Amino acid sequence: MMTKKLIVFYSRADENYVSGTLKMLTVGNTEVAAHMIEELTGGDLFRIEQVTPYSKGYNNCIAEAKADQQQNARPELKCYPDSIDDYDVIYLGYPN
Repeated sequence: MMTKKLIVFYSRADENYVSGTLKMLTVGNTEVAAHMIEELTGGDLFRIEQVTPYSKGYNNCIAEAKADQQQNARPELKCYPDSIDDYDVIYLGYPN
């Protein structure tokens, strides 16, 4: 029996630190890693996206995310998986 895998990820492009310097990215680091896991495992991808994204600028984004965290806020998401019941393994990726 083959195990069914799901790769769920939240990734942020835009301004990010790369090797100690702020750079604009078209694809976030977590998305790059999610696609690597997809290739290695054959799993399905699900991208977590907010209805109202954080700012593109790194420092503004950090301030917004910190405020959400302090308020225990949960930003509204664009969509949700139909179900995760059929999956045996779920990988969760997010910036940290």
